[in-house]
Amino acid sequence: MGRIHLGTIFGTTITLDFSFLILIVFFVMMNAQSSGMPYALIWAPVLLISVLFHELAHASMIGGLGFGSSAIILQGMGGATYNDRRARPWQDLLISAAGPVSNFLLAWIVTLLVTNVPAASHDPFFRALLPLLAYANWFWGVLNLLPLGPLDGNSILRNFFRLFLKERSAFIISIWISLVVGLGIFVFCLVTRQIFIAILVAWYVWTSWTQWQFFRSHNRTD
Repeated sequence: MGRIHLGTIFGTTITLDFSFLILIVFFVMMNAQSSGMPYALIWAPVLLISVLFHELAHASMIGGLGFGSSAIILQGMGGATYNDRRARPWQDLLISAAGPVSNFLLAWIVTLLVTNVPAASHDPFFRALLPLLAYANWFWGVLNLLPLGPLDGNSILRNFFRLFLKERSAFIISIWISLVVGLGIFVFCLVTRQIFIAILVAWYVWTSWTQWQFFRSHNRTD
């Protein structure tokens, strides 16, 4: 699919893949009937801001650790930050953790704006945008801390194990935690009828399973 170059920040390029637009359309259509189209359209800037802020946090940590600029691609179910680096486990752990931490930080800042800035609570647009932006970032931060591949939580877990285990062992443990926990969350979401999250988690489980199959066939983790 095609891509749109959005710009460059301190050497880090930002690209929008058309698959990210599909995600936005999905959220808009999912909320249009219950909330109305004008409110549902607010999901477009909410998703763009939340995911971009998350990926910029990864890129900032990468740059702060001395690995130079990165390439951010907004795509699929979120985004990805690419950088050719040979980092130590503790550095990769910090890089992974920067994403969810940034979402909690943004949610906190937005909440402060809503409660302390009169214009944020009086203007109709901001009154609709900001609470949704805060909610989306709390949710995105918590979701990314789950130990499911390819979420940041699984990368944090894997790099934690890399601090005292070999790469192979760290990968095997983290990928099986991803599979077992993912299946548990998937069943729970089905029972509680949280269908969207169930579908999302099922995709993460499938991704982890394909990574495990690739590892088994190639006997490596890269």
